Amino acid sequence: MKLNLMYIDHVQIEHKKLSLFAAKQEEHQIVHAVIDLMLTLLDNPLQNRRRIAHNIEKLQQNIKTNPKHLNTLADLAVLYRTINEEDKAVLIYETINEILISNDPNDIEEKAVCVLEQGYAVLCDEFSQNEFEAQHKLADSLQRMQLEKNISAGKKHDLLSQASKHTIIAQQVVYRSLNCKTKDDVCYGKKSSMEMFKKGIQHIRNTAYPKEHIYIWKYYYAKACNSATLITSCNDTKAVKLYWSIIKQLPKHNKQYTVYRARAYACIGHRLVTPNEVFHKDIKQSKLSHEKKFQAFIKNPLSAFDYAIAEHPDDEIVLNRKGKSLLFEYKFGTKTIEHLTEADKALSSSISINPRLDHLNFSIRMNVYFEMSSLKHTSADSSYDLLQKALDDGKAAISLNLKGKDVCKVAEICQRLAKFPDFFLYGPKTVTNKEYLHIALDYLNQYICAKGQTYFLAFAIGTIHFDIGEFRTALEWHKRAFLLSDYKRTDYKRADYKRAIGNVRKLCLCIFELEETSSLYIEFINALTFIASKLVDLEFVDELVPDSLWNEYLDKLLRFLDFLKSFPLTTKKVEIAEYLKNFLLKKILLSGTQLIQIHRKSQYTTSTRNDFDYDLKTAILLHPVIMSASDNHDFEYDYFAIMSHENSGWIECFLQKQLSTQMLYNDMIFTACSEPIKYDSCSTLLETTINGINKSRKAILVLSNDCLTREWCVLKSIITETLQKRHGILLVILLDNCDVPPEIDSEHLLYFDFTDDKKIPMEIQNLKLALLSV
Repeated sequence: MKLNLMYIDHVQIEHKKLSLFAAKQEEHQIVHAVIDLMLTLLDNPLQNRRRIAHNIEKLQQNIKTNPKHLNTLADLAVLYRTINEEDKAVLIYETINEILISNDPNDIEEKAVCVLEQGYAVLCDEFSQNEFEAQHKLADSLQRMQLEKNISAGKKHDLLSQASKHTIIAQQVVYRSLNCKTKDDVCYGKKSSMEMFKKGIQHIRNTAYPKEHIYIWKYYYAKACNSATLITSCNDTKAVKLYWSIIKQLPKHNKQYTVYRARAYACIGHRLVTPNEVFHKDIKQSKLSHEKKFQAFIKNPLSAFDYAIAEHPDDEIVLNRKGKSLLFEYKFGTKTIEHLTEADKALSSSISINPRLDHLNFSIRMNVYFEMSSLKHTSADSSYDLLQKALDDGKAAISLNLKGKDVCKVAEICQRLAKFPDFFLYGPKTVTNKEYLHIALDYLNQYICAKGQTYFLAFAIGTIHFDIGEFRTALEWHKRAFLLSDYKRTDYKRADYKRAIGNVRKLCLCIFELEETSSLYIEFINALTFIASKLVDLEFVDELVPDSLWNEYLDKLLRFLDFLKSFPLTTKKVEIAEYLKNFLLKKILLSGTQLIQIHRKSQYTTSTRNDFDYDLKTAILLHPVIMSASDNHDFEYDYFAIMSHENSGWIECFLQKQLSTQMLYNDMIFTACSEPIKYDSCSTLLETTINGINKSRKAILVLSNDCLTREWCVLKSIITETLQKRHGILLVILLDNCDVPPEIDSEHLLYFDFTDDKKIPMEIQNLKLALLSV
């Protein structure tokens, strides 16, 4: 069995062992063999070579009980190969092959059980985040080497420089690996478990295998279906049907089946409480809805827990599902305090049964305490105490299993404690205890370093920095959160779209808190233009500021509009400015002075760049002069960005700000060449580009369709000469899905894919690593 369990750290190993021992006590003996194999796997050679002999002896004992147990045979063969006893391994593989090709009913049963056991193992497996952990450790190693290199000389300095370079290359490889991962990796792992159960059950039906045991495997099949609900909601319906068949077919008064019947009731109640319109429609149209007992569950899903607890009152999974279902009923159904108090009671009972294992119970109870703290009739003292209890549970949940949702909830709790009792207000003025905000940032940084970035993490970090008063860092995180959000609108009411708009509002609040300068106004209009290009329409402008704050920021918005009247704008930017002006006229009661200000010189200057073409004859006459690396070792800037005029606003607003901001602890920051490209003519384009390259250690070429259509014909000669004189200087960003010109289509160049917005944050970290290299 090749499971991620082989690679988790020693703390996770101990937790997993406790979980497997508990499962062996509670669950039927048909899963004991695979549990034993998983326990053996936790002592595998990659973790503890001293245990190989012990593990071989253990597996040999298991083989005596069942000489044809395929999974045991396979794992034993692997261990023999590990200690170079190839002859013994070959004999075992021959035995396995004989069973696999056999048509004997007993062998067919063994094959089916083998598949079912593998489904169980995958279902219980941990999702590995090894690449993210490697990334964090490499970053820490690089920082230590860089510090040591700065105070060393001679051979030691040279060796540390070489080691740093190799570490950077290793980090780049890790980042490339992460780019191949998707958020659905866990889902598809669980889907493979579901398919294994389906296949195993199909084959074992036609054997002499006990009918009751098949229904036990159906319980795990149902559990796998629940785990795969992110792929398709129809798995929920399939799971409920399987759970119902378990209740109907397993004998009621047989102790070895009690736990499965009780958990089946609990899982049905939990699924019926969960809000999912498609699922509930499917259930009502299924045959289950015609059964009287099930009809009662549809009307009152929580009644299923009465049956579950009657069969097994002290089962931690039953109590967990009850607590979670009561929380759901409170959030999405009838909001009564009784639901929360009962949830607290059930979850606390579950934790008391197994306090070292119940990450999920701590997580759910944290949310229960959080909701209880928000009740209108809760006193300030009680509310504060409940938030503290929620924070303690959140810390316990994270210590057992680092989950993004838990980290974000802990951050939200910390924000409330930091601003208590005025936690619904914005900004640092309401903060009474900044220490809680630093606790939140510690957990958020820990998660991102270990498991990567998501919309929720980026949004949470942005709001924390805003409350601390670090508005520039907050702004950059909200830019990043927008890229990570699912902003493509199909429905105004859609949660993803609402989240994107909420993040845009936070982004604008950050801008309003920064010092008003012409560069900030330019950044603001560029940000609004980029957002508009993604959201298709301009109605997001209506939500730029919370309703209660429009009057507070009105003067700033008027000064912003006034600035735009003297600044050359694209057609889209003019459209945004006019929309904002008209919205302010309708939204807010303006004073006489403000009305004069907003109507004064109301014509905006439209840029004519789209009609501009470069004179190629002039470009041919100009000869670029790129200095070689040996001519100048002391560069003024870290990099110079080369891009089309069309893309310059986005690059300056987003990329350059991200590179110059410390986004995470120990993050690198880089200085861009402060002298921008001038696009007025061929001569100014060439001169400013050459000047920027010569003053910078690296050059970043941003390739887009617009760049290839307009500026590339002029810049081609400069880029070619740059590559000839300064190897390793050029880094290429692919902003669009465009053809790479043959002059720079080289496997020796580093390319960064910015065509997928959600990958850009990861690619920026990649880019920072490349900028570190010599």
